[in-house]
Amino acid sequence: MRATTAFKRLMDLPGVTVTDVDFQPAKVVVRVRLRRSKLSCPACGFTTRARYDTRPVSSAWRHLDLGRWRLEVRADLRRIDCPTHGARTEGVPFARAGSRFTRDFEDLVGWLATTMDKTALCRLVRIDWDTTGRIIERVMETGLDPNRLDNLFVCGADEVSWRKGHSYLTLVSNNDTGRFVWGKEGKDTATLDCFFDELGEERSQAITAMSMDMGAAFEKSARKEGHATKAVICFDPFHVVQAGTQALEKVRRQVWQDLRKLPDQDAARRFKGARWVLLNYAEQPIMPSSCREAPWTRGFRLCSSAYSETLQEGEQRVWWSIPAGLGARWRGSGQRPLLDAKVGVQVGLRSLNAFVAEP
Repeated sequence: MRATTAFKRLMDLPGVTVTDVDFQPAKVVVRVRLRRSKLSCPACGFTTRARYDTRPVSSAWRHLDLGRWRLEVRADLRRIDCPTHGARTEGVPFARAGSRFTRDFEDLVGWLATTMDKTALCRLVRIDWDTTGRIIERVMETGLDPNRLDNLFVCGADEVSWRKGHSYLTLVSNNDTGRFVWGKEGKDTATLDCFFDELGEERSQAITAMSMDMGAAFEKSARKEGHATKAVICFDPFHVVQAGTQALEKVRRQVWQDLRKLPDQDAARRFKGARWVLLNYAEQPIMPSSCREAPWTRGFRLCSSAYSETLQEGEQRVWWSIPAGLGARWRGSGQRPLLDAKVGVQVGLRSLNAFVAEP
């Protein structure tokens, strides 16, 4: 088998014929020729048989590495006189417009960017940071599904930090497919407004449930006129449990402050370590031996009562107050259960109300 035939089958580039293979010390140069006779504009796709002229030098693209050798593709291209973009070098079917890499190479970089950090990616494929960023932009322009925002009924919005300091991205996911469908820099109400503007009023009104954290920015955007006004606003269990735990901690701290005012100055110190007992034994709290002495036994019982009521009844509300249809849908799809917004408020305030009502 000739080398040209072997490399034609090995690279499998569309629309070209391999004419020559040159083995150099650090790379392999493969020369190809386009099989089509028409010229195509890389920007708009305009085609014509008339050429403007021929480039005096060959164009080169980097392909997937061949072991330790770099694989370079070269071709002599013509220039086209596009009525919209003027004189431009004709496009090729195996590379994106304006790129010096083949489509296969860029697709590999785009996939690696989702599975590993940027530094390791650059060392693996031997390119710099700026080149990696430009490749990802080109892959995203052509790789995004144009219909990704269709049939969006159950979605989630959250922010993620992407650089040192306070730099955030707002991401919207389709909870039915488990994939992100939209993203933009920022984490405020105006950022999520851009998502609903792109989604349109008709598709926004079709959203039945939307999960988010307990911040006010995303909920404010979702409740605006023309947005997801018919959707059930849901909180993730993590944030609800976090709010309940913080409220319980306030109860414990208040009891601890009251104990510090007693004549027994050592009482508050002994009670301070009861936090983990209350959390781990909420159903039947075991009073430590150091906590069984008067006059602050009532403080431990009051605090344990608040913990027990919140962690038992609150847990049932957390897992069973989901609307029946949506709950079955989310559990069946393997998604984490989402919570009605009211549940977080009830769980968070229950212990404080119990403490205030105690005579």
